[in-house]
Amino acid sequence: MSQEPLEKDEFPEIVESLGREESRRTLYALLFVSDRPVGVKRLAEALGDMDEEMAGVLLNELMQELNSREELPYSLQQIAGGYQLITKTEYAPYIRRFFQIKKSNRMSKALLETLAVIAYKQPVTRAEVEAIRGVSVSYAFDQLQEKRFIRISGVADLPGRPKLYRTTEEFLMAFGLQSLKELPSLDELKIMD
Repeated sequence: MSQEPLEKDEFPEIVESLGREESRRTLYALLFVSDRPVGVKRLAEALGDMDEEMAGVLLNELMQELNSREELPYSLQQIAGGYQLITKTEYAPYIRRFFQIKKSNRMSKALLETLAVIAYKQPVTRAEVEAIRGVSVSYAFDQLQEKRFIRISGVADLPGRPKLYRTTEEFLMAFGLQSLKELPSLDELKIMD
């Protein structure tokens, strides 16, 4: 269930009477979801226009607490005029690898087109996909199988008994689908064109 963004006058009423510990946990949550340094003023406003000085005190307490916990893989730092949770340096090689893997998972237009044909026509043979796309799809099929987006699901009752392919559960997860029924209909796709 997706929610529409709230208009300014529709924001839920912020409880102004947060206790000290609740305020610290709320600051922690706000910093946790931020991908960049956040200033004290903005954090204080998010807490219901808390006094900036008090927000600063709570942030410094939170920083001391978090930075003293060696088991945490991150620390709270003051950077560029704000506060940000930063991963500890010993995890840098793994994080770099994670983002390199993520980048390598990007798909070209040719791969996406091939995957779309398979998703809508499955089970389908490689020759059928080539006939629809009008180009060789050998590389695309290899890449899609490597990414585990398609798999062999049987053989066709055609001369040569070509393999049949269909999408996988990984395909559904990667595209945020519960089932193939959630794919837009071909008529809907024509409207988008």
